[in-house]
Amino acid sequence: MNKEYFFGMLDRPKRSTKPRTTGITGVFDPIPQIVLERFGEYIDIVKLLDPTLWAPKKVIEQAIALYKKYDILVHIGGIPQEIARVEGKMDQFLAEAKRLGIDIIEYETHVLKPNLDQMREDIGRLKEYGFKVVAEVGSKWWWKDETRISRDVINIDRTIKCFEVYLDAGCDKVIWEGLIVRNLIGKRLDNREGQKALLEVAETIGPENIIFELWGPGLTRLEPFRFISWLIYQFGPEVNVANIWSDGVPLLESLRRGTLYEMDHPYIRWLKEGKPTANWWKMEPPPYDIGLERE
Repeated sequence: MNKEYFFGMLDRPKRSTKPRTTGITGVFDPIPQIVLERFGEYIDIVKLLDPTLWAPKKVIEQAIALYKKYDILVHIGGIPQEIARVEGKMDQFLAEAKRLGIDIIEYETHVLKPNLDQMREDIGRLKEYGFKVVAEVGSKWWWKDETRISRDVINIDRTIKCFEVYLDAGCDKVIWEGLIVRNLIGKRLDNREGQKALLEVAETIGPENIIFELWGPGLTRLEPFRFISWLIYQFGPEVNVANIWSDGVPLLESLRRGTLYEMDHPYIRWLKEGKPTANWWKMEPPPYDIGLERE
């Protein structure tokens, strides 16, 4: 049965449907019921962060059951898994994750530093249990990050190697740390060298294999949309994006359709100007070096 949408007589940009392999939207738990009712079809993954460890089990079980009704994959963040590895409790952890209905486990290496053989063994074990597996390239602390030379500069070859290692070890997707992505793009979309480096990595790895995180310390919940608009301009609306707060889901979907103010409503300009580019997201962007507000 076709779903009837609000003001359904209006044409709207195409969007992929579930189950998606690209155009993935990853959202932080908790997600309110009203967001699920209106926009659940656009949420692919919900991430349970480590604060869920301090919540009553029954409450989280109920939340997981609700997410499942909307065909949302449940992703447990890497910290609980890394704690289980440190404590030697992986068997219990994986059995409980399976019972709870967890779909995706994040293979965390921020504290534990396994060699390549150990990594392959660990990820293979997760896959044997039936989980999808993701891992993350980069660290919030640049001086501890093997992929970075400074806060805003990456070692391109080393970054590519890290992505390749995780993918070769069996990860389904690889996350790129949000602080790195944000710094490479630039606050006003102005880090040209950083952008060039990001594009080189993405071209080598394939953007379909990368989940771009876009949140971190110092950013408001809505501020990441400026950076996401740049990713859409480069890779199209089916770029994979994660670390979105639930109240940002409707705006992200508007961004994926080109109707949001970021990039100056490119879909509407595209229609008005007679579709001058092959794709609406390639409309000339506004000058982001001139801010919308005073510093």
